Amino acid sequence: MKNKLIAVCLAFGCQCASLNNCQAQVRQEEASLQITPAITRRLLDSLGQVLYNHYIFPDTARKWAAYLEAQYKKGAYAGIKDPNALADRLQQDLQKAHHDGHFRLLYAPDMARHLADTTHMAERRRVGDSLQLINMRSRNFGFTKVEILPGNIGYVKFNGFVGYLNEARPTITGAFRFVANTKALIIDLRDNGGGSPAMVSQIESYFFPVKTHMNDIIDRKNGTKVFWTDPSKADSVLLQQPVYILTSRLTFSGAEDFSYGMQTVHRAVIVGDTTGGGAHPVGPVPVVLGFVANIPLARSLNPYTHTDWEGTGVIPDIPARSAEALEAAEKAIITEWSQTAATSEEKAQAQWQLDDLLGRSLQENRDPASLTPYIGTYQGGLVFYTDPSGFYCRNAERGNQIFKLNPVSNDKFILDENVHVAFTKDDKGNVTGIDMLWSDGRQSHKAKEK
Repeated sequence: MKNKLIAVCLAFGCQCASLNNCQAQVRQEEASLQITPAITRRLLDSLGQVLYNHYIFPDTARKWAAYLEAQYKKGAYAGIKDPNALADRLQQDLQKAHHDGHFRLLYAPDMARHLADTTHMAERRRVGDSLQLINMRSRNFGFTKVEILPGNIGYVKFNGFVGYLNEARPTITGAFRFVANTKALIIDLRDNGGGSPAMVSQIESYFFPVKTHMNDIIDRKNGTKVFWTDPSKADSVLLQQPVYILTSRLTFSGAEDFSYGMQTVHRAVIVGDTTGGGAHPVGPVPVVLGFVANIPLARSLNPYTHTDWEGTGVIPDIPARSAEALEAAEKAIITEWSQTAATSEEKAQAQWQLDDLLGRSLQENRDPASLTPYIGTYQGGLVFYTDPSGFYCRNAERGNQIFKLNPVSNDKFILDENVHVAFTKDDKGNVTGIDMLWSDGRQSHKAKEK
């Protein structure tokens, strides 16, 4: 119950002032409501009216109400005495009639009172916002990792689109400025459950040199809000490299907004699992007797597809298990470099990166007996040897530093962060030396001495 309600409070468009408030709102009331047939009847009537008044699709609200009524007449709720159990059962039935990943029905009397109490609302929101901002700062506004991967590929991971845009903007801009000089960029949204459409628009603005129409949010009561990228919001950061977005089943709501918009205008390639499928911004609405519905009050509409991702999710361009999406994106990036390389040096660099990625992902140990032909000393004082833990090289030119080799193929291995080695053989299959394959595309040869 607590985790579900906290999730509601942090959802796209929720009115809860802070995480602390949300936690306070889920205190259990042991001597709480006891469900009777009369209470069930009253709840169904009130819920049907609330859905019709607020849900983004009135026709669906009628369908929901009709389904619950049919279940009620069958006696589906007759034996339920606990309000939490009733809320859960109604939630399940509503999802059977029409799946909406954002909708949630809860028994939360404290939260219902909070929503109904309008006294000192401005002050309560100010205090709540201050506490929530402290929480967001402590979490670095959702940003957890920014780095440069091998091959000068940028990587940015953040787990939410926060609502405190003015305060978060230096962190957001700093993260993307750090990767501005990379050859390609991976944005990891596999753990991103969504958030503010304003932050979605902010981040999109780093990727377009001119204003670009990305999404509309249609609200039943407040009309339509149109979202454009805007270079003036990008703090002089313009990212023009190829973009790859990692997704999972947990990627939801605002994170889907960003992914779907970038995919639709062909500014990003989506890699991973199909996303959760939630395109409807929400808000909590009191129902009756302490029940609260988290209701989609609006819907997204893409200006190019004239639809959204509700129920279907964002479909990846490169399907992959979410745990393997990063490697799949790296492979796609480097393969593209290999196919578009203009010189033999560029092709060699791309092949080196592909081999390095393969070796890092394999991390296998060969049978020491199969490595016997490679053992020996090579020009420059490179000594290759095995022990039960693996295949090693002692490099005299680097102060006798020892490196463990990772296999790439039968005769090719990763030596260190800059060099791969490919063992060469004569016509009889005897090892004669090694080709040193450098990350910048160079190649040199060292003969086997003994």
